[in-house]
Amino acid sequence: MSIATTPLFHRLLERSPFSEHELVVLIATAPSRYKTHYIDKRGGRGRREISQPTKEIKFLQRILIRHELRDLAVHDAVAGYRRGLSILDHAQPHASARYLLKLDFADFFPSLKRGALDYRLSQDTQYSLVERWILCNLLCRRKGTTATYQLSIGAPSSPLVSNYLMYEFDDRITDFCNTKAVRYTRYADDLAFSTSQPSVLDDVESEVCRLIQELKYLGLSLNDAKTTNVSTKRRRTLVGLTLSNDGHASIGRAAKRELRQAIYRVSRSLLSPPETANLRGRLAFTYAIDPDFVTQLLSRYGYESIADI
Repeated sequence: MSIATTPLFHRLLERSPFSEHELVVLIATAPSRYKTHYIDKRGGRGRREISQPTKEIKFLQRILIRHELRDLAVHDAVAGYRRGLSILDHAQPHASARYLLKLDFADFFPSLKRGALDYRLSQDTQYSLVERWILCNLLCRRKGTTATYQLSIGAPSSPLVSNYLMYEFDDRITDFCNTKAVRYTRYADDLAFSTSQPSVLDDVESEVCRLIQELKYLGLSLNDAKTTNVSTKRRRTLVGLTLSNDGHASIGRAAKRELRQAIYRVSRSLLSPPETANLRGRLAFTYAIDPDFVTQLLSRYGYESIADI
């Protein structure tokens, strides 16, 4: 069957400005239509590869997100890349527990390959073999001149697709955690587990490793250097937030002190325009985490809203 005769192709054609010939060419060549650059990771931990698709492929990926993939299952334990949820929804459930285990997947997006996507679509959807080929071509990037096709950091479709591909893992590890009185949440490649029962989280880590091996189609591995297992006796942080012993997640004392100093300086016209813009962004982020703190801070210095700064 030609790709141009499939129902999926015709739906894409109806929603795009491309001719039939142009769309066929774009689909066939989509995995190679990426521009790659690198950015430094935080803390001098090397460089991160960013591969962005061309505007035509981004356009088609967004059509897929809105019209074809929007009903794909995403587990309730997932807080990342979901409308209305934030890092606070990832961190807050763990704030009141005594013990916290943090795990991290190595090279998360690139580890999720074309084979995993095709396998899950074949299990969960009615797409034909040719339609799955179209979807995999439009959603996966070809790495260099190799035969490896993978999700890329930079594609607007990768967050949703990654959450979909992780559903079986999220579901099975949640079931295991429920038997151990452990809470589980995931934000992209960051996994968090918490409990108030001693000597339980080691079993959870072992089960994660076992499950990764069983679900080989995902191609995942842990970044052991980022594994953390701590209790309330030590400072606990999760995705940049501090878990306090009173059961709340916040930006932390140091960050709050820096914001107080910065808003004092801006009230005295001591910040440059770029520094002021940075302060507005930090306040907007903090407002999503702790609106009462931001409201009190603004009121103290005579501002009615962040926009007034």
